[in-house]
Amino acid sequence: MVLSCRQYPDHNTIAPFIATMKDEILPLSLDVLLVCEEMNLLGGTFFALEGCKLPSNASMGWSWKVDDLKRKKEKIEESVRKTMNEQEEEDRKDDDPPFSGGNREKQIEALKKQAERIQAWLKENEAKIGKKGREITSNVTDNESAKMTTSHGAVQGYNSQALVDAKHQVLILGEVFGEGQDVGLIPPMIDGAKKNMNQIGHANSSEYFAGMTFAVDSRYHSKNNIQKGEDEKLDAYISDKLLNTRDPRYDEWR
Repeated sequence: MVLSCRQYPDHNTIAPFIATMKDEILPLSLDVLLVCEEMNLLGGTFFALEGCKLPSNASMGWSWKVDDLKRKKEKIEESVRKTMNEQEEEDRKDDDPPFSGGNREKQIEALKKQAERIQAWLKENEAKIGKKGREITSNVTDNESAKMTTSHGAVQGYNSQALVDAKHQVLILGEVFGEGQDVGLIPPMIDGAKKNMNQIGHANSSEYFAGMTFAVDSRYHSKNNIQKGEDEKLDAYISDKLLNTRDPRYDEWR
C-alpha cells in the first residue's frame, strides 16, 4: 500500500514490477523489517506459518513427464504429416474447395510451432525429480511452477508461504515454492527467516528461534518438519491430520 500510494494496481502492473525490480525488493523488505525491529514491533516469542496456493501464468495442459512430452511431440509430427498429405491430395483434385487449403496451412503451421516448442524445451531441460526420488511432471510454459490441488480444484502455480511474528502480524519472511505440499517447507522458511534476522543485525540469528512458540496447521505435519523444530529448539505445535477425529473439543463441529 505504501509503495503504490494507496492505489490498486492489477496483476498486469504488479507482475512486471516484480520481474523488473526483484533486485530492489529484497533490500527494501529488509529495511522495513529493520524499522519494525527498531520500533519494537517484533515480539520475538510467537510465530505462525501459513501458505496459500496461487495460480501462475502457465497452462496445466503443458505439464508432462519427459517421456510423455517426447510421445506428444511424435504425435504432433505425425499429425503434421497426415495433414500435409491431405493437403497434397486436395491439390491433386480438379475441384478446389474454397478456404480448405488456407485452413490446413494454418493448422500445419500451428502444429509445427507446438512440436518446435517441445523440441526446444527438451533440448534445454531434463526430467524433474521430486523429493521421493521419482520423476514428477514438468511444465513447458513455466517449469518452476507445479501442479497442485486447491479448494477450487487443480491449478498450475506456486505455493506461497508467509512466516509472521504474532505481536503485530509483521511478515518475517515471504517465499514461494514450486511444490504443492507443505510437508517439506518448514526448514527453508526457518532458514530464510534466520538469514533475514542476521541481515538486520541479530548476531545470534542462528539461535533466534530457540525456545520460541511456533504454530502451523496439520498440512505441515511430517517427519522432516518435526525434526527441524527439534533442531531449532522450537516450542512447535504441529497437529497431525487425525487430531480433530479424536480430540473431544472438536465434537461440536463434527
